[in-house]
Amino acid sequence: MDIEQITRVVKLVESSQLHEVTIADNGQSIKVVNNLGTQNNVSANPIEATTTHEPEQQGSDVLQVGATYVGQVYLSEDDATDNLVKEGDHIQKGQTICFIDELTRLQPVISNKEGVVTAVSVESGQNVEYGQPIFELARS
Repeated sequence: MDIEQITRVVKLVESSQLHEVTIADNGQSIKVVNNLGTQNNVSANPIEATTTHEPEQQGSDVLQVGATYVGQVYLSEDDATDNLVKEGDHIQKGQTICFIDELTRLQPVISNKEGVVTAVSVESGQNVEYGQPIFELARS
């Protein structure tokens, strides 16, 4: 995306009744939030399909791994196999931890954190939003 495309998206959202729109294209993502009367926030950060969104940390020893896409989360590769990650598992940076079905494309969620899974915050098949916490980790 170039600056002209971003400017057009901002103007379209600004003149519409939309509250928020996220567009992903060629490994880049832009999120435009219309604060309805206040200044718009624009975030244009290039992301790879293998990075994870980092939600706010709840404490110094708790990390969260969030959804990188909007869609349905799947904790296993298919219904016949076990979840890729369960509570108590130690995960490494770069490890595939789940998948998100985004517009009929199954996208892997790759952890950019290392730690022990203390909680799975979603169920397989559940709809998730961008940045929604999927796993909580304890630092290892």
